[in-house]
Amino acid sequence: MAKYSIVELAVSNGNLVGVDQLSNNQKRALELNNAIYIYRGTRSKKVYIGQTMHFIERHKQHYNGTEEKFSTADFNKVIVIFSVYFNRSAMDDVESQLITYFMADNSKKAGAVSFDHDDVINRTGGNSVNEYVGRENVASDVILPLWEKELWSRGWVSSSTLEELRTKELVKYSPIKQLTPEQGQLITEIIHNPDRNYVINGDAGTGKTVLLTHLVASILKERPEAKVGVVVQPNWEKTGENIFKIYGMNSRYLSVTTATKIITGNERYDVIIVDEAHKLSRKYGKQHPSFGQVYKIPGFEDCNSHLEILQKMGKQIILMYDVLQAIRPANITREVFQQLTAGYEKKFLHTQFRIQAPKGKSYTSDDYVNGIKYLLYKDTGLLASDLTNYNPNFNRDVFRDKSEDAYFGYFTGKPMHQLIDWIEEDRNFHAEHINRVLSGMFCCATADKWSSTHGKDPSITHFHEDGLNRRWNSTQENWINIGDEDAEDQIGSVFAVQGIDLNKVGVMIGPDIRVNEDGKLEAVPDNHNNTNNKFSVEEMADPMNQFEFTLYILNQYYVLLTRGIDGIRLGFWDGNDSFRKYMEDTLDIGA
Repeated sequence: MAKYSIVELAVSNGNLVGVDQLSNNQKRALELNNAIYIYRGTRSKKVYIGQTMHFIERHKQHYNGTEEKFSTADFNKVIVIFSVYFNRSAMDDVESQLITYFMADNSKKAGAVSFDHDDVINRTGGNSVNEYVGRENVASDVILPLWEKELWSRGWVSSSTLEELRTKELVKYSPIKQLTPEQGQLITEIIHNPDRNYVINGDAGTGKTVLLTHLVASILKERPEAKVGVVVQPNWEKTGENIFKIYGMNSRYLSVTTATKIITGNERYDVIIVDEAHKLSRKYGKQHPSFGQVYKIPGFEDCNSHLEILQKMGKQIILMYDVLQAIRPANITREVFQQLTAGYEKKFLHTQFRIQAPKGKSYTSDDYVNGIKYLLYKDTGLLASDLTNYNPNFNRDVFRDKSEDAYFGYFTGKPMHQLIDWIEEDRNFHAEHINRVLSGMFCCATADKWSSTHGKDPSITHFHEDGLNRRWNSTQENWINIGDEDAEDQIGSVFAVQGIDLNKVGVMIGPDIRVNEDGKLEAVPDNHNNTNNKFSVEEMADPMNQFEFTLYILNQYYVLLTRGIDGIRLGFWDGNDSFRKYMEDTLDIGA
């Protein structure tokens, strides 16, 4: 039995056409029932989505002459959806999901989709809950069949399945999708305390970027005259701009750009929000020259990091931070970051969104993340830090599961061959999946060093394994969406995927990490590919810098090992059996 019903009506000069031909039940539902409704203009291709408890009355309000969009959009059809599941929480959920999917479906037609902006944005500030009884049923019995059986068949949408849309940034980072209570309460606190600065600590995949988009939306709504600067990484700059533009938040008071660009602009902001604050630069020689030029700007000469400068530019500073994702010496150090944020409110995000353990397993996504932390950092002292949110009581079954649908696994022998075979087999069953093989930035006899000029030449390959040759990612910016013929075959580096979600991920562990004579993990500078990731020879004479370099390499692998939504497999390059055995012993995997 269907768990939803629809009524489709024509609209002519603001009047509903065909109501008289409806059954008494349908008429009564239009008058009294909870409903989601979608208006569409056949010629204008514009859409309006809303919810109501009294559709007939709501329709009259839309067309009473006070709403310009209904006077100019030329809507000539409306679908009204009813469901046994439609309580208030469910309607909030369905409305926001449909808005998000329609936005992604119309991403190249800005302004094609409208909704009650004030109502929906207000809800994401913590006034609604993410989970409610029957939410999975609403998704499977209402939203999915409504899209694929009703909207697609009528030509109202361009994407035949929701799976096509769910991997798009506009869906993943939508500033109107439902929040967890934890996220919502945090946004409410920040909005109500404009004089406080915040550090939002969160593991990879805990929703820091989603929180950022919602926070920006809420600030623009609550404080429309506030000047807001959003600092993002270069590989997310265009995505961020597009998200706020598509969702109608391209305010003249909003800037979405990189740290160097916002600093070079040298303006003052009411709020500066920084995504991936662990990657903010410090004054250090081995980095892009533009990063150091900012210290020549009058007023910033005495600063030693980009964070110091941003603190001078913004009245309120909000930093999204993960100590385990700083990946090069030019990143601000842990000690300096803690000094500069000593008076900030410190908050944690706990819910894991990216990694999804298969249903029916005894383990969870948190078990996997805590296990990876233990594997990489057990001898570093970082796990005792209040910055890492580590739980030592993780279920090791996530690493022992050898079933075909296990989240985690690893291969011995021919890592590139086996990892490519694994992700390509998955594509045969899940064509919508975005799968990639990633790699630590190592070099050796069978893995060539990378140069910035290589990305323009597809004939230059870097990884060579028994006749199989592959090259590094051709670009770091928006790599997942590039149009190269060999895009899916390229091997991704940490710089191309930091902050990115993938479905299934293969990770090649190379000789840039080894187990030393004390039985601890240690980075190997000579086997590392990127010179900007290394300290100078003189600096490496200091044992503290040797330790920090090891942390940067471990952090790079941590980033790679936390990209996969649906599964991950490891491969050990060039016979790195010492790390494989270390992993098996550390995680009690066994033979």
